[in-house]
Amino acid sequence: MRCCYGCTVQGISRGAGDLASGYRFLSAHPRLWVWVIAPALVTLVLLVAAIAGVLALASPLVDWVTGWMPASIERWAGVVVWLVVVAALGFAAALLFATVAGVVAGPFNELLSAAVEAQLTGVPAPRFSLLGFARDALIGLLHGLRRLLVFVLGAVALFALSFIPVVGTIAAMAIGFWLAARGAAYDCYDAVLARRNLTYQAKQAFLARHRGRTFGLGAAVAGLLLVPGVNLVALGLGATGATLAVHELDDAARPPV
Repeated sequence: MRCCYGCTVQGISRGAGDLASGYRFLSAHPRLWVWVIAPALVTLVLLVAAIAGVLALASPLVDWVTGWMPASIERWAGVVVWLVVVAALGFAAALLFATVAGVVAGPFNELLSAAVEAQLTGVPAPRFSLLGFARDALIGLLHGLRRLLVFVLGAVALFALSFIPVVGTIAAMAIGFWLAARGAAYDCYDAVLARRNLTYQAKQAFLARHRGRTFGLGAAVAGLLLVPGVNLVALGLGATGATLAVHELDDAARPPV
């Protein structure tokens, strides 16, 4: 048990280090930033929409909740409800943002991953195909809609849990971050694993075999997704780090000559 715990902690640490490796690699090959900046511009529009949505929903929701309270406590309780509602809606918007950003960045991250592997191996990346890009975007959208449905159901449960004072709010945020980290890990590694023609089950099996390392990268990316500005490029950095990690793991799994 102690060894497994130590391996898990070490794996999470290495996963977080993969994100830093991705940044260093992009810094060394600045032309690759184009595949990071392009989806970031689209994501920026979505981020502004998410913030506007939180502000628009918060006030009527607070009014509805406080409307059920006795008049004697409505005034001071309204402040507490406002804080809880804004925190819950803001966190839900952040999780939704992570899901939608993954859908937007997916096709770009595959092109980025191919360019990274071309630099690592010296083998030219496949030529850009608009038809292939559109196909990958459509596939990513379909997968994203499925994940979005799961997210909505989970967000409703987490929102209800957050109304339990202190413990419920902390638990909801912890569970939400864990789900966001897993989702971010899949989005980042999918950029490289999808090009290996792996099935969804095979991708999940890969993430499970390297649970600590992949979760560490996902947690680091999920954390960056909460940082304004940096969240626009977080998935691109993560996809680069995941590509470097898979390339390293492939070399480690290859028998010596």
